[in-house]
Amino acid sequence: MSMAALPRKLKILTWAAASVCVSAALASAAEPPAPQAAITSLAGSLAAVSAGSATDAWAVGQTQTHKTLALHWNGTSWAQVPTPAPGAFGSLLSGVTEISPTNVWAVGSSNTSSGGAGLVLHWNGMRWARVPTPSAGISGLSGISAVSATDIWAVGSGGTTTRETTLVLHWDGRTWTRVPSPTPPGQVVALFAVSAVSAADVWAVGRDLTATTGKTLVLHWDGKAWTQVSSPNPGATDNQLLGVHMTSATDGWAVGLTTNSLAQDLTLVLHWDGTAWTQVSSPSSSPGGATGGSFLNGVAMVATADVWSAGGTFFDSTGREQTLLLHWNGMAWTRF
Repeated sequence: MSMAALPRKLKILTWAAASVCVSAALASAAEPPAPQAAITSLAGSLAAVSAGSATDAWAVGQTQTHKTLALHWNGTSWAQVPTPAPGAFGSLLSGVTEISPTNVWAVGSSNTSSGGAGLVLHWNGMRWARVPTPSAGISGLSGISAVSATDIWAVGSGGTTTRETTLVLHWDGRTWTRVPSPTPPGQVVALFAVSAVSAADVWAVGRDLTATTGKTLVLHWDGKAWTQVSSPNPGATDNQLLGVHMTSATDGWAVGLTTNSLAQDLTLVLHWDGTAWTQVSSPSSSPGGATGGSFLNGVAMVATADVWSAGGTFFDSTGREQTLLLHWNGMAWTRF
């Protein structure tokens, strides 16, 4: 799905910075890339972040001029690093995963006169370069997760201009190939995030949207095939999952939004215990009206009793959008 075709709500969710993931991904120190000019502010938006160590992290998104954006953290400051930006009508990055300081992947989409197309970039320690993907039926890519350097998954949406379908790509160390994935019968079906535990345990989440109803969508890879897994849909009109993080076969979280009887958006948090996905109560900011509400865009597990989720509110009492940060202490979700 091209970003230009997304409803405003999904644009906000996709572009919201998911910086909570940094704290959960810190590892041993590594050599940073070549120095770049440090920055303290930049016009644009960030969608995802991945950290290899306390001195090596990447954040990706889109510049104010609708070009791909990649920022690098060297332990002291953030610096913008040049990236390919194909697409005459704009391009963006919405997912990133770091395997090593010389092996980083980012995914997103580019927009042309004929519509959206998937975009995959690779960092080799020196520069970002575009990597070929299957050319047919890819509207855009939203999430990426790696098991190893030769086992990487990317998800998004494909199909035609009249019907979007789930899209799953796999990297085997040489090429990206499309892997068959279930698509419910909705008109707009998309995957927004993916989390890989092992070669035989990968999860992807998104939304199945018909003309009047949005339903959560959860897919699982068991090493042989992708299958749909039942997931709660508490809202009458809309339910969607925008972030997922799994740490084992029996512990993982997925987050997004649902709606109440007034068509206001509320945070949605689901937990996987190895058997089923169940909804867990989570705080939502007071909606400011029928168009107001809260959402969660990303989730990161530090430990079983230490989980963070980031998102925002569409409007507060003053009419502004506000960030929203929640924490799980093993007993309950609270606003931080």
